[in-house]
Amino acid sequence: MNLPRRADPPLRPTREGAALIGLALLVAGLIGYPLVELLRVAFERGWGAFSDALGRPGTGTAVVHTLWSAAAATILSLVLGTAGALVTERSATRHRGWLRAGMLLPILIPPFVSALGWAEAYGPGGLVDDFLGGSLPGLFGAFGVVLVITVNAMPLAYLVVAAGLASRAEPDLERAARASGASPAAAFRTVTLPLLRPSLIAAGGLTFVVAVNSFGVPVLLGTPAGFETMTTRIYRGLALSADPDAFLGVVALAAALVGITFLVVAVSDAWTWLGGAAARTGAPAGVSGKDRRSRLSAAVLLGYVTATSFLPLLALVLRALTRAVGLAPVPGNWTLANFGEAVDGAGRAFLTSLGLAAAAAVGAVVLGGAVAAIARGRRRGWFGSVPVLTFAVPGSALAVAILLAYGGRLRDSLLLILIAYLAKFWALAHRPIAGSLANLPADAVRAARASGAGPWTAVRTVVVPLLRPAVAAALLLVFLFSFHELTMSALLYGPGSETLAVVILNLRQIGDVSVTAAMAVLLTAVVLGAGGLLVLARRRLPS
Repeated sequence: MNLPRRADPPLRPTREGAALIGLALLVAGLIGYPLVELLRVAFERGWGAFSDALGRPGTGTAVVHTLWSAAAATILSLVLGTAGALVTERSATRHRGWLRAGMLLPILIPPFVSALGWAEAYGPGGLVDDFLGGSLPGLFGAFGVVLVITVNAMPLAYLVVAAGLASRAEPDLERAARASGASPAAAFRTVTLPLLRPSLIAAGGLTFVVAVNSFGVPVLLGTPAGFETMTTRIYRGLALSADPDAFLGVVALAAALVGITFLVVAVSDAWTWLGGAAARTGAPAGVSGKDRRSRLSAAVLLGYVTATSFLPLLALVLRALTRAVGLAPVPGNWTLANFGEAVDGAGRAFLTSLGLAAAAAVGAVVLGGAVAAIARGRRRGWFGSVPVLTFAVPGSALAVAILLAYGGRLRDSLLLILIAYLAKFWALAHRPIAGSLANLPADAVRAARASGAGPWTAVRTVVVPLLRPAVAAALLLVFLFSFHELTMSALLYGPGSETLAVVILNLRQIGDVSVTAAMAVLLTAVVLGAGGLLVLARRRLPS
């Protein structure tokens, strides 16, 4: 006898599935919807209108400037980053830790502050001009833009190549090549360099994206000489946004910038995956720190760090301390009045930046932590990679996209800037938390549950203490980037919503050099302090 089949109960989404859907909708609102709006407006009148917008006078030149300057900065960053990694990772110098810190120092210096420092150190009337009677030719123009972007992007190439030397470069093969009579240069060219190819490609893609996205450096060093890039043209075009054709040109440039960035990321990732994996078979092939060549390499690297990071910072501090432009930066001309004016003039902007950075840090940690906790297992492959893609979206293009999506109701408000910060920087919170969750010992949670602890008690007593260093690192990292962010803030601010970085940029453009320098020094001091706390938090992260 065939009994009628019992109807299956309706499918109900699990709690985890519902949370995943909610997170997906939130991420779509932060980044997906704005990018869709950007593309919709860019192609609203068809491909012909988009092409015409890119063909407006000066736009093609800005695109060419962007591409070749980014390519030049990428090549220089790879050369300098690889050379620095070989010195710090292949030479057993006693001061390796200090050299590594010096190579990474530009990460903690906001790019536009670095540009200001270079202008005060090597520009006309700068520190070198005061004491040696000369300045760096071409600092204001294409040469200076490429040079300072290189200095700011180089630490990323250095980090990737140094990691490659630690994980891919095969010591036994290098020793075999040397034992067979190959010179150090031949061993590097025939053995080490081919093994480092995936790392070099990844570093090249990363630095190119950073260079293409650069705004603070070209606006301060390129604009005075008439050297426009895509980001500075977007910035200038928004000032004429009342003109529909000008605004369409801005949207088209922003869409093109997104396309260029995603294309570079896709090609870089594809080439990197083709590199495969390499297994280590021996200890690093270092050389003695007492070797003359090793000492000379360390001295050259120290000179590079001094010239590119310490001297510009020193020049900026001296300019902030000097009573007036044109006076020699000697103790007899020093004063703290510029810092007093900076505090009086930027007090509100400082509090605005502080509040926005704190809110962005908390929001990014909540969002990044939720994605890290839920996007695991089979879903980790696609959902866990979304933060990286959102971080790769150029800040200028993201600001225009968010303005199109939410500017109608939130224009000139702090909330609009906060949305941009969250959309851009939540990846910085996701990475450390996801890494700690991956290393979380499951047995500890099971032991707590087996001992009678409830789910929330197990999370509070086991998971939270283990994740505390990662959460602290994520908070500080997002705070650091948000506090000195300039690109999106300069495009989205309105009356009363100026951030400290925007005030510094505006003051510099009207020529208030000394107070601008004082504000930049104060901003950098806060960033360096946050960076120091970040280093302490990172040291407590589980390995």
